[in-house]
Amino acid sequence: MGIDRVRWGIVATGNISTSFTKDLALLGDEAVVTAVASRSLQNANKFADEFGIEHRYDDYRRLIDDGVVDVLYIGTPHPQHYAIARAALQAKVAVLCEKPVTLTAKQARDLVAVAVENNTLFAEAMWMRTNPVIEAFFADLETGVIGEPMEALADFGFYKPNPPARLLDHALGGGSLMDGGIYPMTFVHMALGKPAEVKAVGSLNDDGVDLNVAMAWRYDSGAVAALTCGLRSQNPFTASVSGPEGSLLLPSRFHHPEYYVRSTPAGQERVEVSAHGLGYHYEAAEVMQALRAGLVECPALPHAATIEILELLDETRRQIGVSYPGDDEYLGG
Repeated sequence: MGIDRVRWGIVATGNISTSFTKDLALLGDEAVVTAVASRSLQNANKFADEFGIEHRYDDYRRLIDDGVVDVLYIGTPHPQHYAIARAALQAKVAVLCEKPVTLTAKQARDLVAVAVENNTLFAEAMWMRTNPVIEAFFADLETGVIGEPMEALADFGFYKPNPPARLLDHALGGGSLMDGGIYPMTFVHMALGKPAEVKAVGSLNDDGVDLNVAMAWRYDSGAVAALTCGLRSQNPFTASVSGPEGSLLLPSRFHHPEYYVRSTPAGQERVEVSAHGLGYHYEAAEVMQALRAGLVECPALPHAATIEILELLDETRRQIGVSYPGDDEYLGG
């Protein structure tokens, strides 16, 4: 594609967009943020002043239509992802959209189809997939160091006395599954693939928002997995894969760890892996590489996995009784 300097546009000015934009600076002259859009021009201006961004908007469509960016990073609440990503892809602007990219698998399949139709790059910002420690962890697993993986455990749970309002807002796709559960699901999917059977139970509040969820996955290989997420307790926050020859463990806050632990008959070893920054620049670099290669899909952030995990989220929500506005239109099919 011959893009020397990739121009990024940022949609939404919250914490995750701030962290992402800070990390882009680690990529040097290869990346520049040229535009930002927020619900209010005041917020856009404040963000733009902090990061030295030229173009500011209170409407994402104007940002897209102005043609001042090569790729859009979308950091809005979950339900807003779909419309913004679709508009960008139709305008042939590449998209890196926060996870989950949509609230349903059907919406995600549509975005992939629109990306392919417009020959425009589309990726889910599952930063965990591009973390150097996690990449090393799964490369180690691939060597067969623990034998055939037969069990995976993954947990993502925390408690905050006064959580961000969106976490408990039904209309914003709130709940533990979409914010936290997607990480254990992604980890186990990376380790074992798509399960043959899924069982789920959940604890919901009076508004129908999931506060605690436990999932069990079964595989035809005989492997099983246990996954938990929640907003009611300070959980271990770890993830592991075990086989007949040992186990590999990611420590607390496993989605962006500083090391992993290999346990085999030879003993236990802490494996250190070099990493820097907040961790968001790794996914940005992968997207920029794919963009320059003219790809529709980023190899490190595969479309099939994004869709399969949303299918698992759809099924889990169905089993525990969590629905969102628009489900009737988008679930199934």
